[in-house]
Formats: sequence, C-alpha cells, structure tokens
Amino acid sequence: MPKVDITIEVCGMSGDGTIAAGGLLNAAMSEAGFSVLAFDSYPAEIRGFGRCVTRSRIGNEEMLALAEKTHVLISLDDEQSRSRIPFLEKGAAVIFDNKPPSYVGEGHAIPAHVEPDINLFGIPFSDLAAEASGSTRGRNLTALGGFAVIFGLPPEIFRHVIQKKFAPKGEKVLQANLMSFDAGYNFAMTAFEDRLLKILTPPETEEKTEKLLLSGNVAIAQGALDANLKLYFGYPITPATPILEYLAKALPEKGGKVLQMEDEISSIGAVLGCYYAGQRAMTATSGPGFALMTELITHGIMAEIPAVIIDAQRGGPATGLPTKTEQSDLHAAVFGGPGDSPRIVIAPTNVTECYEYTVKSFQLAEKYQTPVIVLTDFFLDNRVENVPMPQASKEALKDGNIYPDPSAKGPYNRFELTESGISPRAVPGMEDFMFTTTGLEHSESGGPNYTPENHMQFSEKRHRKIQGALEDLSIPKEFSKGGSLDVGVISWGSTFGSALEAVQKEQEKGLKVGALKITSLFPFHDEIIRGFMERCGEVLIPELNFQGQLANLIGHLHRKDVVRINQATGKPIPASIILEKIEEVLKA
Repeated sequence: MPKVDITIEVCGMSGDGTIAAGGLLNAAMSEAGFSVLAFDSYPAEIRGFGRCVTRSRIGNEEMLALAEKTHVLISLDDEQSRSRIPFLEKGAAVIFDNKPPSYVGEGHAIPAHVEPDINLFGIPFSDLAAEASGSTRGRNLTALGGFAVIFGLPPEIFRHVIQKKFAPKGEKVLQANLMSFDAGYNFAMTAFEDRLLKILTPPETEEKTEKLLLSGNVAIAQGALDANLKLYFGYPITPATPILEYLAKALPEKGGKVLQMEDEISSIGAVLGCYYAGQRAMTATSGPGFALMTELITHGIMAEIPAVIIDAQRGGPATGLPTKTEQSDLHAAVFGGPGDSPRIVIAPTNVTECYEYTVKSFQLAEKYQTPVIVLTDFFLDNRVENVPMPQASKEALKDGNIYPDPSAKGPYNRFELTESGISPRAVPGMEDFMFTTTGLEHSESGGPNYTPENHMQFSEKRHRKIQGALEDLSIPKEFSKGGSLDVGVISWGSTFGSALEAVQKEQEKGLKVGALKITSLFPFHDEIIRGFMERCGEVLIPELNFQGQLANLIGHLHRKDVVRINQATGKPIPASIILEKIEEVLKA
C-alpha cells in the first residue's frame, strides 16, 4: 500500500462546529485504521468569536509531530480560512461552501486567493444541510460527507462515529446529523465523479489493534484514576481544566472526591494535607497558578510531604497566552521557591507517556516524600492521538511508602538521617508513632533547630534523597546506531516528536545524526547525557521558550556551547525548523 501522510485542516469561526467536525474526522480516521495526531487551535476569549482550526495528521505509520504544510483544507468560513492559504501544500485540495449562509464580499471568497494548482471543491454546505434536515447547523457534517467521497472513505465509518457522538442527544438530533452528512456525500458523488482523489482508502490489515482517541489531559486523568487517586483539588485554568472536568465525573464513581478550590494556593495546601494523612491526592494547574503554589511546594520539600502536581505549561509570563503552547516553566519547576529546595520534575513526550508518568508520579512522591511535578504543555495536553488504551502494571500501582519498623515505636525520629536520605514515614494515626512536622528547619525528631551544622546536614539530606531518585527515574533514550555522531539533538516534552522526525529524515540519508529523549528533568542522569554529548561533534537543543531552559540546565555537560533553537511563538516547533538547523550545523 502506498505511504499515506496527509494533513487535514478544518477552519471556521466559533460557532461553525469546527472543533466538532475535526473530532468526528479524527474518530473516523482512527476507525479506518490510520494513525492520527491532531491538535485544535481556538481563541482564548470565552465569548463566541474568533478563528477555530483543527489540524489532523493522518498516516499509515505512527505520526510523531504535526506537519508544516496542509494537504486538505475544509473551509467553513472563507474569511477565517484565507489565513490558512500560506500553509497549503502545492496541489492541495480546498473544500468550501460555494453558497455560504452569509454574504461574502467580492474578492473575499477563498477561490479568489488560492494558487491555480489548488484543487477546488465547491459544495453548498448550508443549502444541502437545510434541505436535508431543516437547519443549516449540520453544514459541518455536510462538509465531511463531501470529504469522504473525494478521498475514498466508506460512508459507514463516518455514519458510525456520528451515531456514537449524537445518539445520546436523541433520535431527532442524530437523524438530522446523519441526513446532513448523507446530503454532502451524495452531492459530491455526482458533482465530482470524474475528480475523486481516493487516496485515503482504509488500509487492509489482518488484525486491527483497538485504539482509542486520547488527549494528553484525558490520559493524565485516567492515569490518576488507575493509580488509586483519592482526592483531587483544583482551580480552573487553561489548559489544565479538562483534567478537573474529567475527574469530577469519574473520580466519585471510584469512591474519591473532587473539590474545586478558591485558588491554587488552597489547592496545593489541600493536596499536602491529604498526603500528610496518607491519602493519594493531586492538583493540576498552569504557569500562573504554579507561581502561586511555590511557597507551599517548598513547604512540602522541607516537611518531606508527598504531592503530585501537573503543570500544564502555556505561553507566559503572567497571564500570557492562555491558549498557546510553550515550554517555559522548566526553570520554575526545578528551582521555583525560596531556598535550596530540590524536588522531582518529569516530563512526558506523548499521550501514552502522559498516562505512564502520572501513574509513576504517585509512587515517586510517596517513596521520596517530596512533591513531584509533571511538566506538560498546551500542545501535549490538547493534542489527540489514537493509541491502545494504556494500562499500568501491578508493580506500577503499588504503594510507594517506606514505613518505620515497629521497633521504632516510642522515641520515633520522623526525619531520621539515613544513608539514602529517605526517612521511614509514619502517618497520623499510626499507634505509638507520634511526631512533629514543621516548615522550619528541624532536627531528626522534627523540632526546630537553626544551628549551622544542622541546616547543612539536612540540606545535604534533602539533596541526597532526590539524587537517589535517579534509580527510579526513566533514563534518557537514544535514537541512533551508536558510535560518533556529527550532530546530536537533545529534546524534551512535546517538542521531542518534531526532533525525532527531523533526525530520522537525516538518518535516512545516511548521515551521522542521533536524538536523545530526556524525560527526567530533575534530577537528571548527568553521566548518560554527558556520554552522549561526548560522542557528538555538535549538540542541538530545540525548545519552546526564549531562554533555552533545558540548555541552561544541562548545557554545561558538553565540552563547548550547545547549539540552541529557542522559539516562543505559541506554536509547536515543526520538524522542518529542526531539520534546517541540523543541516546548517552539518555544513558549518
């Protein structure tokens, strides 16, 4: 079967059903057996206005990143869709409403602005939907009907996903949407019978692995549920709010509770309180909320109380860009707060890892008695991938606590100085294990102690403990044939997919280029990272922030300055930008 790798966009104004159409498209492509990687873009304002774009990369191999160019544009609003024309690939297809519901000024219609080689498919979305269902509301479904015909997809696939989405809303709503889809399908079958492209015929496979369309946020929420989360405390903030919404429905069904708090400070305070009492708890926020949490996070570090915090990064600083992506909270996650306050920071790179790292964070928090920060970002949280439903092993779901030996009853030292730095942890209510906990510097028993010797001793204890966590943290993963490399690309978070795609394209040319994925950002495996760097002529670190925060953190491990790609555009870094930089470095 020929390789399939196309990007499809749906573009319209808020209220056009753009996001719904993109969701149905993704579900149909997944059901057809294709790999799907999708991401929606929409305005930050709550009011219903502004441009909405869904972007889906479809293929018969795993999609690592979004592509830079678009092969199919479905325009639900020509005024908004004209902004997408510069991103069209040569020979792309544009499906548009040739009888739109509202007047389009002369020269403003999308056909007047595209290049001559673009394949135009005009379909009267609004008229067909109104005729079929009595309302123009189904015009987005009519557009999908036309798309299905043009690109060779069986209508049964779309009808099935429409059934699943709209059946809960009643038979009348379901039938209206099915009839709207059929109207577009039947029109295109006749109007374009001699122009059909049919390049998305479903792949033939003997066995199909059942896959689900999951966003990063849903994977995080499901990971927390499977890890036996008991209490979730949160305050709404983009892009972390979907975690709160998902758990508000699902967690009570498992006997847990969700509380919407008055702010982020109370959220982290409640998480620490629950973990202090021995119950698994979690919160999720974004940069502005994380900034408010830092004092209590460092309280958890000093008092050695577990906590799990999801930081869904977005454009900053301050309120910044609420619906745009960035990787600029790394410094804050690793160093944020008063004093020397080491904590564990991990960062997944795809939807499956969002699940796995959320599950893992609970064990890490308990074993090392510290806040664990899971760094995601808007692109990773809101993107959708079709993946087999992740499942955690029994080992990954075990209680991670290290409890005191019964012989320690009585004069129990909660903060005992041990070789590992991990003190056996009792929780309130354990008979004969009374102890004191405070945010002040303290002795082994927990009582305040401000002597220089004690503060130095306990500062070293806390750092020793966190460095010891490396034995339980994922080691950096290398993607190369080994040996010396002309260029090594080190990346983290959602940017890694683009970095790997760029590296693989260079490897296909026989070039000595490799990639290193880092998911444990603090503590980090310095010897492994240094070893990779020593084999590289040049090291390139692409990041979605202005300062090059990972490069600042690990760059000193290289024998010379690392090469940086620092972008703060609010958009994911495309593989083409990284590829271009690799080739520039190779030529130099």
